[in-house]
Amino acid sequence: MNGKKNLILAVFCLLCASCLPVGAVSADGSPAQSEPALPAVQSRTGAAAQAAAAGEGEEADKKDKKKPISNGKVLTKEEIGAMDIAVPSVLHADDFHVGGIHCGDSLRKVRSLYGSPTKYARSAHYTTMQYDGKDIAMRVRSRNDTADILKETGEEREGVRIGVESVFLTSGKDAVFGRGLRLKMPAEVLVRQMGIPSNVLRDADANIYYFVYENPARDGAMIFAVANRKIERVALMPPRPPYSRGEALPAQNKWSERDFTLMGFSLNQPFQANKYNMWNNLVKRDSNNFWLYGDYGVEVDRRNMVQKVFLLTNNAYTSRGATLGYHISTVLSLYGRPDRVEVGPEAEKSVDAYYYDSPFQKGVSLVFVVNHASRYVEDVLLISAPIQNLQDPMARYGLQS
Repeated sequence: MNGKKNLILAVFCLLCASCLPVGAVSADGSPAQSEPALPAVQSRTGAAAQAAAAGEGEEADKKDKKKPISNGKVLTKEEIGAMDIAVPSVLHADDFHVGGIHCGDSLRKVRSLYGSPTKYARSAHYTTMQYDGKDIAMRVRSRNDTADILKETGEEREGVRIGVESVFLTSGKDAVFGRGLRLKMPAEVLVRQMGIPSNVLRDADANIYYFVYENPARDGAMIFAVANRKIERVALMPPRPPYSRGEALPAQNKWSERDFTLMGFSLNQPFQANKYNMWNNLVKRDSNNFWLYGDYGVEVDRRNMVQKVFLLTNNAYTSRGATLGYHISTVLSLYGRPDRVEVGPEAEKSVDAYYYDSPFQKGVSLVFVVNHASRYVEDVLLISAPIQNLQDPMARYGLQS
């Protein structure tokens, strides 16, 4: 977590002769809000990028060739099996609440907790109460009582569930939700408390992530809006697309193809430059291009096929909500036991690598590069070719000349 605060893109832009600026400004480059929950963390690629951008790459390569390459050792299956990995506890119905309000609660209970609303609206089927004060901003929507026959579940329809249907909390530092969470808490605390998200979505324009958790009955969901590394808003609501995918809830070492994508990109697939964001910079290395988007980058070969995807800052997340700066114990709780672990030597700036191999694409791995001493994640890569020299950031990313 000792990455420099200067953005890697600025280094590429100002110093790299092969960078091509684009006219449009990417949403990923929007200024950070004040008082972040966690410090901004830059990928360790920044050091390699500065060397390459300043034209020092060849000299660095020559010096490195004189040094013996030491990648430490590879753990055995027995050693990996003996690793202490926390298993997220199962979420229960009581965990799905916002400020003590659960789905199905009565409006009387809401009033007992928060008093009279600022605004009140009632229609034939729904009642909405809005609370707007200096201590809280929250909207509660409740399904009005209805005929008994409509409450019954039939073969082709779900019965109407009366009571609170949804709660939306946008401010309120003292409001507790989920498992002891509050607004402005870091995203890492969220996943450590709630476990593996059932889905992670991204608003590419605003660079807001939505961490979705569905309850065991699959009839309710909590959706956490994460921006600038912290929880900004939370909603309790019935699960519906696109938040709910209708798939089995994720678990450690149980994979879907989505687990082996990064920022929406799959490997060995055709590349589309502005699929999600306008690219900021383009760096050429031999026959490959590195497309940079502010918080992440994509390596593309001469055939226009995606070969590597990597995170550049901790404002970008994997499909399970992991990012730079997390402690490795958090990653292990989200992903489970790695397929391979490469342990670096006992040296300054040494790193370890935790590999999760895709069962869907041969040779594809999601890799978490971790500082050997501090145990915090320095790099996250989705790769399709072996890393030749893990300890050299330039070689790790293919930035060597």
